[in-house]
Amino acid sequence: MSFLSAGERAAVTGKARVFRGRLLAPDDYLHLLKCGTVGEVIMYLGRTPSYSSYFHGEYSQDIHRGEIEGILSIVPMLEELPFCRYLGPERASLLHAWGERFDLEVVKRVLRIIATGMGDREALRRRVSSVPITLADAKKLLAAQTFRDVIEAIKGYPLENVLTEPLRQASETYSGGSVNLFRAKMAMDAFFMTRILSAGEKLPGSEGKGIRSIFGTRADLINLYWIYRGRRFFAMTPEEALAITLPVRYTLNFETLRSFAFAPDIPAMLRLIQECPYGAAFTTALGESTLEVSEIILEHNLYRILWRAATKIFASGTSGVHVVLAYLILRELEVKDLFTIIEDIRYDYDKKRAREFLIHPGANAFTAGDRGMSWQ
Repeated sequence: MSFLSAGERAAVTGKARVFRGRLLAPDDYLHLLKCGTVGEVIMYLGRTPSYSSYFHGEYSQDIHRGEIEGILSIVPMLEELPFCRYLGPERASLLHAWGERFDLEVVKRVLRIIATGMGDREALRRRVSSVPITLADAKKLLAAQTFRDVIEAIKGYPLENVLTEPLRQASETYSGGSVNLFRAKMAMDAFFMTRILSAGEKLPGSEGKGIRSIFGTRADLINLYWIYRGRRFFAMTPEEALAITLPVRYTLNFETLRSFAFAPDIPAMLRLIQECPYGAAFTTALGESTLEVSEIILEHNLYRILWRAATKIFASGTSGVHVVLAYLILRELEVKDLFTIIEDIRYDYDKKRAREFLIHPGANAFTAGDRGMSWQ
Protein backbone atom coordinates (compact mmCIF):
# COMPACT_ATOMS: atom_id res chain seq x y z
CA MET A 1 0.00 0.00 0.00
CA SER A 2 1.49 3.33 -1.06
CA PHE A 3 1.73 6.39 1.16
CA LEU A 4 -0.17 9.55 0.38
CA SER A 5 2.04 12.58 -0.12
CA ALA A 6 1.87 15.31 2.50
CA GLY A 7 -0.05 17.48 0.04
CA GLU A 8 -2.56 14.75 -0.75
CA ARG A 9 -3.13 14.02 2.94
CA ALA A 10 -3.64 17.71 3.66
CA ALA A 11 -6.07 18.11 0.76
CA VAL A 12 -8.26 15.12 1.58
CA THR A 13 -8.26 15.84 5.31
CA GLY A 14 -8.97 19.53 4.82
CA LYS A 15 -11.94 18.73 2.62
CA ALA A 16 -13.29 16.27 5.19
CA ARG A 17 -13.00 18.91 7.91
CA VAL A 18 -14.79 21.49 5.76
CA PHE A 19 -17.59 19.01 5.04
CA ARG A 20 -17.86 18.14 8.71
CA GLY A 21 -18.27 21.82 9.50
CA ARG A 22 -21.39 21.83 7.31
CA LEU A 23 -23.14 19.10 9.28
CA LEU A 24 -26.22 20.10 11.22
CA ALA A 25 -25.60 21.93 14.50
CA PRO A 26 -27.63 21.42 17.71
CA ASP A 27 -29.61 24.58 16.88
CA ASP A 28 -30.59 23.03 13.55
CA TYR A 29 -31.93 19.98 15.36
CA LEU A 30 -33.98 22.18 17.65
CA HIS A 31 -35.52 24.00 14.71
CA LEU A 32 -36.24 20.74 12.89
CA LEU A 33 -37.95 19.26 15.93
CA LYS A 34 -40.22 22.30 16.05
CA CYS A 35 -41.40 21.76 12.47
CA GLY A 36 -45.05 20.84 12.20
CA THR A 37 -44.94 19.07 8.84
CA VAL A 38 -42.48 17.06 6.81
CA GLY A 39 -42.65 19.77 4.16
CA GLU A 40 -41.33 22.29 6.70
CA VAL A 41 -38.43 19.93 7.49
CA ILE A 42 -37.48 19.74 3.83
CA MET A 43 -37.75 23.49 3.38
CA TYR A 44 -35.49 24.04 6.38
CA LEU A 45 -32.93 21.50 5.15
CA GLY A 46 -32.91 23.23 1.77
CA ARG A 47 -31.59 26.35 3.49
CA THR A 48 -28.66 24.57 5.18
CA PRO A 49 -25.19 24.25 3.59
CA SER A 50 -25.30 20.49 4.05
CA TYR A 51 -28.54 19.80 2.18
CA SER A 52 -29.16 22.78 -0.11
CA SER A 53 -27.91 20.81 -3.13
CA TYR A 54 -30.32 17.95 -2.39
CA PHE A 55 -33.46 19.92 -1.48
CA HIS A 56 -34.08 23.07 -3.46
CA GLY A 57 -37.18 24.77 -4.77
CA GLU A 58 -40.68 24.37 -3.41
CA TYR A 59 -41.83 21.13 -1.81
CA SER A 60 -45.42 20.16 -1.10
CA GLN A 61 -46.43 20.06 2.56
CA ASP A 62 -47.67 16.51 1.98
CA ILE A 63 -44.52 15.28 0.22
CA HIS A 64 -44.43 11.49 0.26
CA ARG A 65 -42.10 9.89 2.81
CA GLY A 66 -40.78 7.51 0.16
CA GLU A 67 -39.59 10.43 -1.97
CA ILE A 68 -37.73 11.95 0.98
CA GLU A 69 -36.22 8.58 1.92
CA GLY A 70 -35.07 8.11 -1.65
CA ILE A 71 -33.17 11.40 -1.56
CA LEU A 72 -31.76 11.13 1.96
CA SER A 73 -30.70 7.49 1.61
CA ILE A 74 -28.26 8.29 -1.19
CA VAL A 75 -26.70 11.33 0.50
CA PRO A 76 -23.95 9.40 2.37
CA MET A 77 -23.03 7.55 -0.83
CA LEU A 78 -22.86 10.66 -3.00
CA GLU A 79 -20.73 12.39 -0.38
CA GLU A 80 -17.82 10.00 -0.97
CA LEU A 81 -17.44 11.00 -4.63
CA PRO A 82 -15.72 14.41 -4.14
CA PHE A 83 -12.93 12.71 -2.18
CA CYS A 84 -12.00 10.11 -4.77
CA ARG A 85 -10.11 12.62 -6.96
CA TYR A 86 -7.66 13.18 -4.11
CA LEU A 87 -6.99 9.47 -3.58
CA GLY A 88 -5.16 6.80 -5.52
CA PRO A 89 -7.00 3.65 -6.63
CA GLU A 90 -6.10 1.75 -3.44
CA ARG A 91 -7.70 4.25 -1.06
CA ALA A 92 -10.57 4.97 -3.44
CA SER A 93 -11.33 1.24 -3.34
CA LEU A 94 -11.59 1.53 0.45
CA LEU A 95 -14.29 4.17 0.05
CA HIS A 96 -15.97 1.87 -2.46
CA ALA A 97 -15.93 -0.93 0.12
CA TRP A 98 -17.60 1.43 2.59
CA GLY A 99 -20.25 2.26 -0.01
CA GLU A 100 -21.02 -1.44 -0.50
CA ARG A 101 -22.80 -1.43 2.85
CA PHE A 102 -25.59 0.56 1.23
CA ASP A 103 -25.89 -2.13 -1.43
CA LEU A 104 -26.33 -4.60 1.43
CA GLU A 105 -29.14 -2.44 2.82
CA VAL A 106 -30.96 -2.78 -0.49
CA VAL A 107 -30.57 -6.57 -0.34
CA LYS A 108 -31.82 -6.62 3.27
CA ARG A 109 -34.87 -4.55 2.33
CA VAL A 110 -35.69 -6.87 -0.56
CA LEU A 111 -35.47 -9.85 1.80
CA ARG A 112 -37.75 -8.08 4.26
CA ILE A 113 -40.30 -7.38 1.51
CA ILE A 114 -40.26 -11.06 0.49
CA ALA A 115 -40.56 -12.23 4.11
CA THR A 116 -43.35 -9.87 5.16
CA GLY A 117 -45.06 -8.84 1.95
CA MET A 118 -44.63 -5.23 3.09
CA GLY A 119 -42.32 -2.55 1.74
CA ASP A 120 -41.85 -0.04 -1.04
CA ARG A 121 -40.18 -1.62 -4.05
CA GLU A 122 -40.61 1.57 -6.04
CA ALA A 123 -38.53 3.49 -3.48
CA LEU A 124 -35.80 0.89 -3.89
CA ARG A 125 -35.93 1.26 -7.66
CA ARG A 126 -35.50 5.02 -7.33
CA ARG A 127 -32.56 4.46 -4.98
CA VAL A 128 -30.85 2.04 -7.38
CA SER A 129 -31.49 4.26 -10.40
CA SER A 130 -29.71 7.12 -8.61
CA VAL A 131 -26.74 5.08 -7.35
CA PRO A 132 -26.37 1.67 -9.05
CA ILE A 133 -25.51 -1.33 -6.88
CA THR A 134 -22.50 -3.55 -7.56
CA LEU A 135 -23.11 -6.57 -5.31
CA ALA A 136 -26.05 -8.08 -7.22
CA ASP A 137 -27.90 -8.00 -10.51
CA ALA A 138 -30.14 -5.01 -9.75
CA LYS A 139 -32.91 -5.97 -12.19
CA LYS A 140 -33.19 -9.52 -10.86
CA LEU A 141 -32.90 -8.39 -7.24
CA LEU A 142 -35.65 -5.78 -7.45
CA ALA A 143 -37.94 -8.24 -9.24
CA ALA A 144 -37.27 -11.07 -6.76
CA GLN A 145 -40.38 -12.67 -5.28
CA THR A 146 -38.69 -15.53 -3.41
CA PHE A 147 -35.43 -16.14 -1.57
CA ARG A 148 -34.34 -18.40 -4.42
CA ASP A 149 -34.85 -15.46 -6.79
CA VAL A 150 -32.40 -13.48 -4.65
CA ILE A 151 -29.93 -16.36 -4.89
CA GLU A 152 -30.17 -16.06 -8.67
CA ALA A 153 -29.63 -12.28 -8.43
CA ILE A 154 -26.32 -12.68 -6.56
CA LYS A 155 -24.87 -15.44 -8.73
CA GLY A 156 -21.47 -14.38 -10.05
CA TYR A 157 -21.23 -11.53 -7.53
CA PRO A 158 -19.14 -11.35 -4.31
CA LEU A 159 -22.21 -12.08 -2.17
CA GLU A 160 -22.78 -15.48 -3.74
CA ASN A 161 -20.34 -17.35 -1.51
CA VAL A 162 -21.54 -15.82 1.76
CA LEU A 163 -25.29 -15.48 1.27
CA THR A 164 -26.43 -18.48 -0.78
CA GLU A 165 -26.53 -20.97 2.10
CA PRO A 166 -28.34 -18.68 4.60
CA LEU A 167 -30.91 -17.87 1.91
CA ARG A 168 -31.33 -21.53 1.02
CA GLN A 169 -32.05 -22.27 4.69
CA ALA A 170 -34.47 -19.34 4.86
CA SER A 171 -36.26 -20.62 1.76
CA GLU A 172 -36.66 -24.08 3.32
CA THR A 173 -38.01 -22.75 6.62
CA TYR A 174 -40.27 -20.02 5.18
CA SER A 175 -43.90 -20.59 6.11
CA GLY A 176 -46.82 -18.22 5.91
CA GLY A 177 -44.93 -14.96 6.39
CA SER A 178 -42.72 -16.32 9.17
CA VAL A 179 -39.02 -16.71 8.45
CA ASN A 180 -35.77 -16.16 10.30
CA LEU A 181 -33.42 -13.91 8.32
CA PHE A 182 -31.05 -13.59 11.25
CA ARG A 183 -28.20 -15.60 9.71
CA ALA A 184 -28.56 -13.93 6.32
CA LYS A 185 -28.23 -10.49 7.92
CA MET A 186 -25.25 -11.59 9.98
CA ALA A 187 -23.57 -13.03 6.88
CA MET A 188 -23.88 -9.66 5.16
CA ASP A 189 -22.54 -7.78 8.19
CA ALA A 190 -19.56 -10.16 8.34
CA PHE A 191 -18.97 -9.70 4.61
CA PHE A 192 -18.83 -5.92 4.96
CA MET A 193 -16.67 -5.78 8.08
CA THR A 194 -14.18 -8.32 6.78
CA ARG A 195 -13.73 -6.51 3.46
CA ILE A 196 -13.27 -3.03 4.87
CA LEU A 197 -11.01 -4.07 7.75
CA SER A 198 -8.92 -6.20 5.40
CA ALA A 199 -8.39 -3.14 3.20
CA GLY A 200 -7.73 -0.97 6.25
CA GLU A 201 -5.02 -3.29 7.59
CA LYS A 202 -2.92 -2.53 4.52
CA LEU A 203 -2.89 1.21 5.26
CA PRO A 204 0.22 2.62 6.92
CA GLY A 205 0.53 4.61 10.14
CA SER A 206 -2.34 6.67 11.48
CA GLU A 207 -4.58 5.77 8.53
CA GLY A 208 -4.54 2.06 9.35
CA LYS A 209 -4.88 2.74 13.07
CA GLY A 210 -7.83 5.07 12.42
CA ILE A 211 -9.65 2.52 10.25
CA ARG A 212 -9.16 -0.18 12.89
CA SER A 213 -10.45 2.20 15.56
CA ILE A 214 -13.65 3.16 13.71
CA PHE A 215 -14.57 -0.19 12.23
CA GLY A 216 -13.15 -2.25 15.07
CA THR A 217 -15.52 -0.33 17.35
CA ARG A 218 -18.33 -1.01 14.89
CA ALA A 219 -17.49 -4.73 14.93
CA ASP A 220 -17.52 -4.78 18.74
CA LEU A 221 -20.92 -3.07 18.79
CA ILE A 222 -22.38 -5.45 16.20
CA ASN A 223 -21.15 -8.46 18.20
CA LEU A 224 -22.67 -7.10 21.40
CA TYR A 225 -25.93 -6.30 19.66
CA TRP A 226 -26.31 -9.71 18.04
CA ILE A 227 -25.36 -11.70 21.14
CA TYR A 228 -27.94 -9.76 23.14
CA ARG A 229 -30.63 -10.05 20.46
CA GLY A 230 -29.88 -13.71 19.84
CA ARG A 231 -30.32 -14.61 23.50
CA ARG A 232 -33.05 -12.08 24.30
CA PHE A 233 -35.35 -12.18 21.28
CA PHE A 234 -34.49 -15.38 19.37
CA ALA A 235 -34.02 -17.75 22.33
CA MET A 236 -30.63 -18.86 21.02
CA THR A 237 -28.42 -21.15 23.05
CA PRO A 238 -25.10 -19.65 24.26
CA GLU A 239 -23.31 -21.68 21.59
CA GLU A 240 -25.57 -20.36 18.84
CA ALA A 241 -25.25 -16.75 20.04
CA LEU A 242 -21.46 -16.95 20.10
CA ALA A 243 -21.36 -18.63 16.68
CA ILE A 244 -23.07 -15.69 14.96
CA THR A 245 -20.50 -13.11 16.04
CA LEU A 246 -18.33 -11.50 13.39
CA PRO A 247 -14.90 -13.01 12.68
CA VAL A 248 -13.46 -9.66 13.78
CA ARG A 249 -12.15 -8.72 17.24
CA TYR A 250 -11.12 -5.32 18.55
CA THR A 251 -11.62 -4.28 22.19
CA LEU A 252 -13.79 -7.30 22.98
CA ASN A 253 -11.85 -10.54 22.53
CA PHE A 254 -13.30 -14.01 22.11
CA GLU A 255 -13.26 -14.85 25.83
CA THR A 256 -15.10 -11.65 26.71
CA LEU A 257 -17.77 -12.32 24.09
CA ARG A 258 -18.01 -15.90 25.31
CA SER A 259 -18.66 -14.71 28.87
CA PHE A 260 -21.56 -12.60 27.59
CA ALA A 261 -23.05 -15.38 25.46
CA PHE A 262 -22.77 -17.98 28.24
CA ALA A 263 -24.24 -15.82 31.01
CA PRO A 264 -26.93 -17.85 32.84
CA ASP A 265 -29.71 -15.38 32.00
CA ILE A 266 -30.36 -11.98 30.42
CA PRO A 267 -29.99 -9.90 33.63
CA ALA A 268 -26.65 -11.60 34.34
CA MET A 269 -25.54 -10.92 30.75
CA LEU A 270 -26.44 -7.25 31.01
CA ARG A 271 -24.57 -6.89 34.29
CA LEU A 272 -21.44 -8.25 32.58
CA ILE A 273 -21.90 -6.07 29.51
CA GLN A 274 -22.35 -2.93 31.59
CA GLU A 275 -18.83 -3.46 32.97
CA CYS A 276 -17.22 -3.44 29.50
CA PRO A 277 -16.14 -0.29 27.57
CA TYR A 278 -19.50 -0.22 25.78
CA GLY A 279 -21.65 -0.66 28.88
CA ALA A 280 -23.16 2.80 28.40
CA ALA A 281 -25.14 1.43 25.46
CA PHE A 282 -27.17 -0.75 27.80
CA THR A 283 -28.86 2.10 29.60
CA THR A 284 -32.16 3.88 29.36
CA ALA A 285 -32.48 6.96 27.19
CA LEU A 286 -31.87 9.00 30.34
CA GLY A 287 -28.56 7.26 31.03
CA GLU A 288 -29.72 5.04 33.88
CA SER A 289 -28.44 1.47 34.09
CA THR A 290 -31.15 -1.08 33.54
CA LEU A 291 -31.53 -4.83 33.33
CA GLU A 292 -34.22 -4.51 30.67
CA VAL A 293 -33.29 -2.24 27.78
CA SER A 294 -35.63 -1.74 24.83
CA GLU A 295 -34.31 -2.60 21.40
CA ILE A 296 -34.83 0.89 19.98
CA ILE A 297 -32.97 2.54 22.87
CA LEU A 298 -30.15 0.01 22.58
CA GLU A 299 -29.80 0.61 18.85
CA HIS A 300 -29.58 4.38 19.28
CA ASN A 301 -27.14 4.08 22.17
CA LEU A 302 -24.86 1.94 20.00
CA TYR A 303 -25.00 4.56 17.26
CA ARG A 304 -24.00 7.23 19.78
CA ILE A 305 -20.88 5.26 20.68
CA LEU A 306 -20.04 5.03 16.98
CA TRP A 307 -20.61 8.79 16.66
CA ARG A 308 -18.07 9.40 19.43
CA ALA A 309 -15.56 7.04 17.79
CA ALA A 310 -15.80 8.96 14.51
CA THR A 311 -15.56 12.30 16.31
CA LYS A 312 -12.36 11.18 18.06
CA ILE A 313 -10.69 10.75 14.68
CA PHE A 314 -11.14 14.46 14.01
CA ALA A 315 -9.89 15.32 17.49
CA SER A 316 -6.74 13.23 16.95
CA GLY A 317 -5.30 15.78 14.53
CA THR A 318 -4.13 13.06 12.13
CA SER A 319 -4.68 13.17 8.39
CA GLY A 320 -5.58 10.64 5.73
CA VAL A 321 -8.43 8.58 4.31
CA HIS A 322 -9.57 7.51 7.80
CA VAL A 323 -10.67 11.11 8.41
CA VAL A 324 -12.82 10.91 5.27
CA LEU A 325 -14.46 7.72 6.52
CA ALA A 326 -15.04 9.33 9.93
CA TYR A 327 -16.87 12.18 8.18
CA LEU A 328 -18.94 9.79 6.06
CA ILE A 329 -20.03 7.91 9.18
CA LEU A 330 -21.08 11.16 10.87
CA ARG A 331 -23.04 12.04 7.75
CA GLU A 332 -24.72 8.64 7.71
CA LEU A 333 -25.71 8.98 11.37
CA GLU A 334 -27.06 12.47 10.74
CA VAL A 335 -29.33 11.07 8.02
CA LYS A 336 -30.59 8.47 10.51
CA ASP A 337 -31.47 11.33 12.86
CA LEU A 338 -33.40 13.04 10.07
CA PHE A 339 -35.43 9.86 9.53
CA THR A 340 -36.21 9.84 13.26
CA ILE A 341 -37.37 13.47 13.14
CA ILE A 342 -39.55 12.79 10.10
CA GLU A 343 -41.12 9.77 11.83
CA ASP A 344 -41.77 11.92 14.90
CA ILE A 345 -43.67 14.46 12.81
CA ARG A 346 -45.62 11.90 10.81
CA TYR A 347 -46.86 10.04 13.88
CA ASP A 348 -47.09 13.08 16.16
CA TYR A 349 -44.87 11.72 18.92
CA ASP A 350 -44.03 13.79 21.96
CA LYS A 351 -41.16 16.01 20.78
CA LYS A 352 -39.33 16.12 24.07
CA ARG A 353 -39.43 12.33 24.20
CA ALA A 354 -38.49 11.99 20.53
CA ARG A 355 -35.24 13.91 20.90
CA GLU A 356 -34.01 11.26 23.36
CA PHE A 357 -33.80 8.90 20.40
CA LEU A 358 -31.55 11.15 18.33
CA ILE A 359 -27.96 10.07 17.85
CA HIS A 360 -26.22 13.44 17.86
CA PRO A 361 -25.39 14.12 21.55
CA GLY A 362 -25.96 17.86 21.21
CA ALA A 363 -29.45 17.28 19.86
CA ASN A 364 -30.74 15.60 23.02
CA ALA A 365 -28.66 17.47 25.58
CA PHE A 366 -30.81 20.59 25.60
CA THR A 367 -33.65 21.21 27.99
CA ALA A 368 -36.95 22.71 26.96
CA GLY A 369 -35.93 26.21 27.96
CA ASP A 370 -32.59 26.31 26.16
CA ARG A 371 -32.09 29.24 23.82
CA GLY A 372 -35.68 30.31 24.26
CA MET A 373 -37.04 27.27 22.44
CA SER A 374 -40.19 25.57 23.68
CA TRP A 375 -41.22 21.94 23.23
CA GLN A 376 -44.95 22.38 22.77
